[in-house]
Amino acid sequence: MKGFRVLLALCLSVSLFAATPALAAVKPIERYDIGDVSPDPRFYESIERFIYTDIIDGYVETETYEEDGEVYEDSYVSVRPDEKVTRAQFTKILVNALSLKEGAKVKEFSDVKSAKWYYNYVRIASSQGIITGRSDGKFYPDENITRDQMAVMIYRAFKGSVAFPTSIKTFKDVPAKSFAYEAVVKLAANGIIQGYGDTFKPQNPATRGQAIAILDRAMNQEAGAPEDKQAVTQVVDRNIQEEIRLMKEENMPALEALYRETTTGYYLSYSLGSMTLGGDMEELDGTLSMEPIGVHSLKAVAVHKRLAEVRIDNLKYKVSFTSPDLSFSVNVDASGAAYLKKGSDGKWKIYNIVLDEEPGEDWQSEISAAAKES
Repeated sequence: MKGFRVLLALCLSVSLFAATPALAAVKPIERYDIGDVSPDPRFYESIERFIYTDIIDGYVETETYEEDGEVYEDSYVSVRPDEKVTRAQFTKILVNALSLKEGAKVKEFSDVKSAKWYYNYVRIASSQGIITGRSDGKFYPDENITRDQMAVMIYRAFKGSVAFPTSIKTFKDVPAKSFAYEAVVKLAANGIIQGYGDTFKPQNPATRGQAIAILDRAMNQEAGAPEDKQAVTQVVDRNIQEEIRLMKEENMPALEALYRETTTGYYLSYSLGSMTLGGDMEELDGTLSMEPIGVHSLKAVAVHKRLAEVRIDNLKYKVSFTSPDLSFSVNVDASGAAYLKKGSDGKWKIYNIVLDEEPGEDWQSEISAAAKES
């Protein structure tokens, strides 16, 4: 987990080697590289979480460039947050976000055919009472979803897991007779949806960025179960403890199994990609080791129904590399925060790690100095 991430950052900082894409059946790491949204916009954290947890895939983009006579290709994903989102697209995002399964009472719609990509998502959402369609028996999957329609779907999906205040927030363009009135005023009361001053603009088409941000706010207000606090810390601790042991044993099959059992999305791709480290070390004719320093501690900071954050403190390693041409030893503080999501199987998995201290110039200087002395 953190060990490999810090180690890769260390080695990459002096260009010793590069990590390769993740192993089979897992999206390659570049599929988590968001190319059209910078970290500054207010929707970025929500968008990153939805990409990193595989709730959304984004659109794969490819760019080619030439350098020193060679043609290279870079891939990344675009989210297109300002684009309108259709009713079918929003249904898919919502079903994926909540890891919903099909219930007993499925409603069929005459314009939702089994050959369409959204067929199963619509069936699942209808079986959970999230969508009901219109009086003519149609769902209109390709229409752009409006802000009031989106609010209704979100309210139906979360009213059993989010505590709504008794007070409400009203908007002058959402009258009490509106089909979306209850959903809008209750979601607005606790900040899940936001208006434009005293208006909500209910008939405006929703954008992809708005849809993601609103769903993310709702998920971060869901109440978690008491037993999940222990469950999330156990997952993180298992990842830390067993990773070091399996690395020492050079038990790669078991290490891959550990990653697949305790990580998901972005962090699974990153962790499996880091397993090529051993082969790179052999090419460099060197020996790499990591030894824990002291005892780390874990604390569940926030545990919701589907999302959680675990604080990791005092996680320190002594990282050493020895080869005929280069030797170095660096103490690394890998403390930070682990972010987890509960899957449809009820298991918590880590989807991202954010370190307090990213590899910087001081580490590079230490390694570079060791290289010169060798």
